[in-house]
Amino acid sequence: MNKTAALPITQLEQYLQTGQFDKVIELFRQMDTAYQLQQARLETLLDTVNEAICMIDEKDKVLVWNKQAEALYGIKAQDIIQQPIDHFFSNLKISTAMKQHQQIIEEYHTPCPETHVLINTRPIILNGTAVGGISAERDITDLVQLNQKLSQTNREVQSLKKTIHTIHSQNDPFSAIYGRGKAIGAAVSMAKRVSVTNVPVLLRGESGTGKELFARAIHEASQVAGAFIAINCGAIPANLFESELFGYQPGAFTGADRKGKEGLLEKANGGTLLLDEVGDMPREMQVKLLRTLQEKCLYRVGGNKPIPVDFRVIAATHRNLEDMIRTGEFREDLYYRLNVVSIALPPLRDRLDDLPELLRRGLQYYSALYNKNISKVDPSVMAALVQYQWPGNIRELLNALERLVILTDGDTLGIEDLPQALFSAEGLKSPEISQVADRLPVATAELEREIITRVLEEQSYNKALAAQKLGIPRSTLYYKMQKLGIVSTN
Repeated sequence: MNKTAALPITQLEQYLQTGQFDKVIELFRQMDTAYQLQQARLETLLDTVNEAICMIDEKDKVLVWNKQAEALYGIKAQDIIQQPIDHFFSNLKISTAMKQHQQIIEEYHTPCPETHVLINTRPIILNGTAVGGISAERDITDLVQLNQKLSQTNREVQSLKKTIHTIHSQNDPFSAIYGRGKAIGAAVSMAKRVSVTNVPVLLRGESGTGKELFARAIHEASQVAGAFIAINCGAIPANLFESELFGYQPGAFTGADRKGKEGLLEKANGGTLLLDEVGDMPREMQVKLLRTLQEKCLYRVGGNKPIPVDFRVIAATHRNLEDMIRTGEFREDLYYRLNVVSIALPPLRDRLDDLPELLRRGLQYYSALYNKNISKVDPSVMAALVQYQWPGNIRELLNALERLVILTDGDTLGIEDLPQALFSAEGLKSPEISQVADRLPVATAELEREIITRVLEEQSYNKALAAQKLGIPRSTLYYKMQKLGIVSTN
C-alpha cells in the first residue's frame, strides 16, 4: 500500500482512539468523495479509449467491461459483470496472462468467430500475487476482412491471368517453345510464316534443340485435318524401312500380316509427315520417297495399285546434308525437294539469355511432378549453367533440372547437386569466358526476377509472406523489386 493511501487509515485509527467521531465521519466523507472522483475518472477513461477494455479478478470474474467492449462483442456490461469470463469466451489470453504472470503485447487474436483483434494484456500483481488481469483489444476485423477480400480478388485476377494464358496458349501452338532471345525468336517467326503454307520445311540444328517441337507447332498452326506422323529415320532397321514407310500387301513376304499393313506415309495422308534425322535414311529409300513426293502416290510392298497421298513434309537433321551430297550419301534432288524453306534452330550455348526462363519453367514442371516446393536458386548454379557448353542442348538441360529437383531436399537448388559433367574441363567454355562474364549478370538478374515474381504471385503479392518464403528481409525484397523493375499489383 502506498503512503497516500496509508495516511487516511492512520488518521482514522487516531480519531477512533481519541473518540473524535465527528472527524471520523468527515474523513469517511472525504474518502467517499475521493473514491467517487476516482471512479468517474476511470469510467471516463474507459469510455474514451478506442480499445475494448476488460478486467477480471483472480477467479476469472469480470470486473470492468467498457462501451467499446460492448460494441465489439455485442455483450452488455450488466450481463457480463461479476460473471466468469469463460462463460462467454474460450481461448482466453487475459486469463492465461494472469495465471502465468506474463504480459502480451500487440498479439493477433480471434476471441470469437469473425472477430479479429490486436490484444494487450497483463496480470494485476499485489504483493507478488496475481489478483486479476486486464486486457485492451483493438478491433481490426474490418482490416482483416478487407485484406481477405483483396487477397481473394488478387487470386481471382491471377487465376484469370492463367486462364487467359491457357486460352492464348491453346490458340498459339508456338507458345510451347520457350525463350525470348533473338536467335530463337527468329526461328519461331520463320516457322509461323511458313506454317500457313504447304511448302516443305527443313529444320536444322543439333540434337536436343527442339526440332520435333517445332514440327508439331507448324503442324498445329497449319490447322490441317490429318494426323502428325513422326518417323525417326535413324531408328528403323534398313531391312524394315520400306515396309514401315510404304506398307505392304497381304502375303508380300514371309512373316507378313495376312491382312496387309498400312504404311506411315498413308497414315500421314491429309496431315503432316516429319522425317526426323532424314540424313540417316537409306539411299535406296530416298529414290522411292522422292517419287512419292513428286507423283503424290505410293505403292505398297508387293502391290501394283497406286495409292493417292498428299501430306505436308517437314524434314529434320543435325547432319550436314551438303557434305553428304558431295560424298554421294544423300540425293541432291531429294535435298532440293525437302529444302524449300530452311529453319536453323540455335544451340543452347548461343541462347544463354533464355536460360532463366527455361530454368524457371523446368523447375515449375519438375517441382509439381515430384511434389517439391523450390523457390530459390543458388547463384553458383546459374554461373555453372552459363559456363557449360550444353552439347545435349535443351534435352540435356531438362535432364539436369530433373536431377536437381529430385536430389534437392530444401527449397533451394544447390550447386552440389549438379551433374559432374557440368564441372568437367570438356564441358566448360574457357575460350569464351569474357562472353560468359558479360552475360552472367544479365542471366542471374533475369532468374532472380522470375523467381521473385513467381513467389509474389503465389503469395498474392503479400510482401511479408513472400520475403519469408524467399528467406530475405522485407527491406531486401523491396530493394530487389525496385532494382529489377518488379511492379506490385497491390
